[in-house]
Amino acid sequence: MSVSLDQLKTPEILYRSLAAKLVVGMPFKDLATVDSILLRELPPVDDKDSRLTLKRLVDISMGVITPLSEQLTKPLPNAMVLVTLKELSGGAQKLLPEGTRLVVSVRGDESKDELEILKSTDVTMILHNLPYTEEKTGRVHAARRLFESLSENSLNFPVIHHIHFPNDTHRDDLVIGAGANAGALLVDGLGDGILLEAPDQDFDFLRNTSFNLLQGCRMRNTKTEYVSCPSCGRTLFDLQEISAQIREKTSHLPGVSIAIMGCIVNGPGEMADADFGYVGGAPGKIDLYVGKTVVKRGIQMEHATDALIQLIKDNGRWVDPPAEE
Repeated sequence: MSVSLDQLKTPEILYRSLAAKLVVGMPFKDLATVDSILLRELPPVDDKDSRLTLKRLVDISMGVITPLSEQLTKPLPNAMVLVTLKELSGGAQKLLPEGTRLVVSVRGDESKDELEILKSTDVTMILHNLPYTEEKTGRVHAARRLFESLSENSLNFPVIHHIHFPNDTHRDDLVIGAGANAGALLVDGLGDGILLEAPDQDFDFLRNTSFNLLQGCRMRNTKTEYVSCPSCGRTLFDLQEISAQIREKTSHLPGVSIAIMGCIVNGPGEMADADFGYVGGAPGKIDLYVGKTVVKRGIQMEHATDALIQLIKDNGRWVDPPAEE
């Protein structure tokens, strides 16, 4: 996630936006917390409050990435320094204290000679970033070219797909663009994360879009996953209403997948690899599954959601919802 100087001035709001848990105002990480932030501009050295905000993030092992020029003029302890391949070739590493963690921004359309320097550099991670305004080759093609080069040289650096969207990008276009350009690679095992930048978009929207994409690519489960049939004439209950009821009570179970199927004709076969299944067995009656095995039949619909929750508990997959802060 990209963070601005203004956001540092309201630390508790920032911590919540990064999905950190707060205990007496102090942030703590959990499964759904952002791993690293990109700070294009560092606060002045004498801005103690903003720097304390950053220190508390660093203390919970959240990465803070900042450009080389900022780190040289306003150094931040334990920051990860973002450099381009050109800066790296020009000796940027020599300007920094020994042990500084480097993040290298790579376009993917560089020549093999330009990429050679990665072989002799200790890199913490790579940001694959091919700006929209400079695309001469497809973003996916450029990324595959980068991964091919890394593989040929036996380099196992983590690669984050960094996509910067122009102002006025519609939300639908952003979601589709992120899925097409990063998701297409992540589902093939090419990449380790995503960084979306869109200056005029809501911070929470960008975070949720990023985590939804990672979950859809089977990379990181941060919430309950639901599988549902599209509904048809055989559906034995109001699929949308029942789905909403189940989501309301079970959405806090990352790593758990629940299938909600309208009938037994295709339902069991369409549940994919869901952990639990809620399937219409007869009018007003629900069958419950663990995996593809039916374990309870003919439950009255008004009791079926509670029975599903009890089934999740019986199988050791339930946790109580987090307390409101």
